[in-house]
Amino acid sequence: MMKILLKTALSFIFIQSILIFGHAQEFSGVDIFPVFQKPMKYPALTPDGKYLVFLAADEGSITAYESHLQNKQWTSPVPFEYINKLISQTKNEVGGFSFNHDGTMLFFHAKIATGYFDIFFSKKTKEGWGEPQRFGSPVSTGADLFSPTISSNNKMLFVLKAKPVSDNKKGTEVIKELLLFEKNKENKWVGPKYLPNEFNTGTQETPFICADNNSLFFASKRPDVNKAGKKISDEDYNIYYARRIDENNWYYPVYVEGVNTGYDDLSPMANSRGDYFIFTTKKSKKQPGKIYNTNLPSDQSPSKTFVLTGTVTDLYSKQPVEADVVVQDAITSVTRGEFQTNDEGKYSVILTQGTFYKIDFSKKNYSHTFYYKELGFVGDKTEEKFDATLYDNVNLELNIYDNELFYPLSPAVIISDSLTKSPLAQQNIVNVSKGKYNCRLNIGSNYKIKIESESFEPYETSFDLRTDVVYSNFEKSMELKASRKLLTLNVKNSEGKNIAPVNVEIKNLNRDENTSSLLSSNENGNPVLSLRTNNTYEVDVTKQGYTYFNTTLDVKTTGRETRDVVLDLLTTEIKMIFNNITFETNSAEINTESYAELNRLLNFMERNPNLKIEIAAHTDDVGSAEYNARLSDKRAESVVKFLVDNNIKKNRMLPKGYGKQLPIVPNDSDENRARNRRVEIKIIENTTN
Repeated sequence: MMKILLKTALSFIFIQSILIFGHAQEFSGVDIFPVFQKPMKYPALTPDGKYLVFLAADEGSITAYESHLQNKQWTSPVPFEYINKLISQTKNEVGGFSFNHDGTMLFFHAKIATGYFDIFFSKKTKEGWGEPQRFGSPVSTGADLFSPTISSNNKMLFVLKAKPVSDNKKGTEVIKELLLFEKNKENKWVGPKYLPNEFNTGTQETPFICADNNSLFFASKRPDVNKAGKKISDEDYNIYYARRIDENNWYYPVYVEGVNTGYDDLSPMANSRGDYFIFTTKKSKKQPGKIYNTNLPSDQSPSKTFVLTGTVTDLYSKQPVEADVVVQDAITSVTRGEFQTNDEGKYSVILTQGTFYKIDFSKKNYSHTFYYKELGFVGDKTEEKFDATLYDNVNLELNIYDNELFYPLSPAVIISDSLTKSPLAQQNIVNVSKGKYNCRLNIGSNYKIKIESESFEPYETSFDLRTDVVYSNFEKSMELKASRKLLTLNVKNSEGKNIAPVNVEIKNLNRDENTSSLLSSNENGNPVLSLRTNNTYEVDVTKQGYTYFNTTLDVKTTGRETRDVVLDLLTTEIKMIFNNITFETNSAEINTESYAELNRLLNFMERNPNLKIEIAAHTDDVGSAEYNARLSDKRAESVVKFLVDNNIKKNRMLPKGYGKQLPIVPNDSDENRARNRRVEIKIIENTTN
């Protein structure tokens, strides 16, 4: 703490040395209204330097005037009717004007419906200036307050407060002290903060905080010393300058050389660029007080600032949006100022050099737009325009697909507000194509998205639009899981003994696709199949040295199920029936649909290379015995040929036709005759150890 105080003191001494021993500047002010000869006071200049209001004495009363800067010349002042109505209502008790950062708010002191001066402001809209509003607590306390001036970041408010009557001698001028109110982290005004005695020596008038938020000018009637060491009379007001070091420290006020005259110098004010400085004074005793423009000493000029302006509109309607504009340090995220657009969506913010800025444009239940500005140094370019667009709803694109097959799905999509539970209108959910939906959702709500599709597990997710939305389009992929049946195959031999592990092959007949991803094992080694509902599967269970199991499963329900599967040892007593090996009518030509079964037989022979088998073909009872015998012989040979063509040695197979001699069921129906038309495999020899 001692080091900080010492640094402040040294900085103060250094600045005073420059002022005391520097070169004097002669007053060279320019009368901005040379023709207007009425005594003027309380001028207020908008930050852009293009609009000016002031009061002037007018036949025993006061009148407010306004003027515009056009082609670098001020227009002839005309009555400012808005203020003149207030003057009439308050019997001349109005003054101390100043504007906010963009000229849309006029601050002043007045006696309106009270017996004391208070701080008021009016807002400008496209219809004109609005009704005066009292600033309120904590600024307003019932004491006389004067001459408000607000910083361009809306975080500091300087006012003058009349000291108690006991501090003022009867019949003398009211003593006023300078107070500071500031906004806290919650953006609420707090204070007052009493400035050091060096600010409030004597009595103060007409403070003005410059657009850089660091340079403070005010008029003061106090004893002081000029550059020649000569004491200045405290009978006149002179203009002083103080500079802020940081949030809590200021360099002490100093007398502004080359500006002050031998008369009352009041109402110092500058535009946002700091290159146009005005105040009221006079050049002779008989001359009325007038408004002059003059140059400031370089070491007492405000820092250069940068003005960002633009309009905020709705992305869809193109209409203006009354939005919040928050200026932050992009590195530290510290808020430097909070503003609002006017009713036409226009905004203007003033940025000081030395900071990387992030400007956030937003509105409740609308999106955010961010603009970044690196402002390490303000050069010749001091203005820039940025138009922002906001929107109150977004498009959400849903991509819905099977999480295994990545196949697009067209389920029922139900979207509802999580708070109100009310579902979104179906016209706001458009099925663009299979698996793709577009949804219009309002910003400011948290949505529950529910997907319902047959053969799939229910799917729910949320989409929260209560956060800072910066994009108008979103894409969300939703993977649905198929509902399943878990089928455990309890594989045993004919004696009931578990013979796992075994080989299992699964084919999804809906997609004609072989898969092994649906297979796992339980603690006993038995296969567990995970089968999708509303799908049909063909399952083969095999083990070397054993018969094999084949079945077709039409899965309709979910849950768990266990099925027994019996595999017998391959002995000469074993006979296996292949009902799915079929032939053309009255022909030994194999039907195309038989090849799946033939491939199973082929795999069986490959897994068991030590087997010799008989391939026996059987017919139904239609036709003569001799004809059926010859036909069955040829059909058995066709099967052998298929296996030989696929590298099974011919000496391992014995083809034999039995005709209609050995039916397994009576030939009394088409169904039974189909069962009798079959191919059987009989084990002739198994040399496996």
